[in-house]
Amino acid sequence: MNGIACAHHADRLALGYCAGCGKPLCSTCLVRLSAGNYCEACARTPGHRPVERRAPPRSRLWVVVGAAAAAAAVILLAARLL
Repeated sequence: MNGIACAHHADRLALGYCAGCGKPLCSTCLVRLSAGNYCEACARTPGHRPVERRAPPRSRLWVVVGAAAAAAAVILLAARLL
């Protein structure tokens, strides 16, 4: 057998590694979560999983859009006054 063997099943090839502990895992042992692939133990222990990143609030986007619109209005008014 060429490749890395599963940490729990020596006769099976590993498909990936646990994001929590780094163990090589076969398709039977691999637990897929939104934050990545985990072994059963790490999937059940939230402390082993990284904190899922959340998208920045959309209100920040509207602040940028509003600031850009205000800057455009100032530029247009200044151009008319000159």
